[in-house]
Amino acid sequence: MDYEEKDHKGEMSKTSFIMIIVLCLLAIGAVSYLAISGMNAKVKEKDDNSSDEKTYSSNDSSYNSSITEPDFDMPEPSSSVGKTESEIPYSEPEPTVEVVPETQKEPSFMMPVEGNISKGFSDNSLQYSATYGDMRLHTGIDILCKNGTDVKSATDGTVVSVEESASFGKVVSVQFSDEITIKYCGLESLNVKEGDDIKCGTVIGTSGTIPSEANDQPHIHIELYQNDKPVSPLDILKIN
Repeated sequence: MDYEEKDHKGEMSKTSFIMIIVLCLLAIGAVSYLAISGMNAKVKEKDDNSSDEKTYSSNDSSYNSSITEPDFDMPEPSSSVGKTESEIPYSEPEPTVEVVPETQKEPSFMMPVEGNISKGFSDNSLQYSATYGDMRLHTGIDILCKNGTDVKSATDGTVVSVEESASFGKVVSVQFSDEITIKYCGLESLNVKEGDDIKCGTVIGTSGTIPSEANDQPHIHIELYQNDKPVSPLDILKIN
């Protein structure tokens, strides 16, 4: 009897121990379930709040209509951007050259021969002619020089005619401009021909005899025409 009672008590102890373990496991499971449920609830709440805060998308037409992109052209970066001063090569500035139009350049003039003027220009008052023994106009200037003296062009120009006159002997006409032509009268020999372009100082021939002024001292006779009208060579050429 004692043995059976002891055995029964031992079985009861084992059963109680097992139930305690089961209850502990159930308690642990319940706690874990509650913990996991709470975490899921917080994650869901956070997701809901995130979806509530996102009130527009890039495809929303109202959002696109309220914001406009600025419309401007970005400048091209300079080749010197990012370089130090020593890395940028130095270049001298281009010198400024003032171009003077041909019409504003001062032309150069010179006396055809070196000598004194024995008779000046006169287109409205009479001068005495030793050859004809009378008074007459003198539409040029006479410059004293020995026969055979080189006669030089007083200006740049183009030889427009070479002719021989009964009054003035051999005559070379040089066109200086559209308005001005100079005639060199009383030449003996000629160094130029019609069509030649010559410079101021070019020898056009040598001095000789002027038939209409043969009784005067040896000289060269110069006439200047402006728009086909005789004018004083000294006034136009401004030479002494």
